[in-house]
Amino acid sequence: MSVLDRPRDATAPLPPGQPAGRGRRRLRLWVAAVLVLVLGGWLLSPYAVRVAPPEVALDADAGLMVEGYGPAGTFALDYRFGEQVLVTVPVANDSPVPLRVESVELVEPAYPLMEPRPDGAVVEPFTLLPGQSGEVDLSFEFTNCRYYHERANNAYEQVRVSGSVLGRQVTRTVDLAVPLVVHSQVILNGPDRTLVRGDDRRL
Repeated sequence: MSVLDRPRDATAPLPPGQPAGRGRRRLRLWVAAVLVLVLGGWLLSPYAVRVAPPEVALDADAGLMVEGYGPAGTFALDYRFGEQVLVTVPVANDSPVPLRVESVELVEPAYPLMEPRPDGAVVEPFTLLPGQSGEVDLSFEFTNCRYYHERANNAYEQVRVSGSVLGRQVTRTVDLAVPLVVHSQVILNGPDRTLVRGDDRRL
C-alpha cells in the first residue's frame, strides 16, 4: 500500500496549507451572531413594551358612569372641594418582555381640579411578567375650583406608566378605557369660585 492510499489519522494534525481553523472560524461567527442578536434585543426591548388601556376603579360614591357619552362612556366625578378620591389603576403587561413598573400617574389637563396627594402618589416598584397585571392606588384631593367658569370641563383621559425593561428605562402613555371628567357645572361648594359668567381666575 502506498503512502497516498493509507487512511489519514483523524487525531493527527493537518498538513500545512489545509483549512485547520475552518471549524474554529465558524464557531466564532456563530458566537458573534448570537452576541449581536442579544445586544439587538436588549437595545430594542423598550420598543416591545405594550400596556393595555386601563379601566380605572373608584369608590361607588365618587361619581356617576354616563353610558353613551364617548365611545365607552365617561365617568363623571362628583367634585367635593377638599375631599379625597381614590383611583385604582390596573396595569396589564401586554408585551413579550418583563416590565418593572416604577411610576403610574394620571395625565393632568392644563388646569387640574384634582391634585395628587403626597402620601398617595408614590408607587412601590413591582415587576410584571408577560401577560401579568397588577394594580396601583392613587389618592387625589379636589382643589383649584377657582380655575373653572360655568361652562368648562376637566378631563383625565390618559395614564402614564414609567419603569424599566431589562435594565432600560421606558415610559408608555395610554388612553384610559373610560375617561374621568369633572364638569364645572357641578362645582357648587368651591370656596374660591365666583360663579361669575366668563370668570376664569387661574393665577
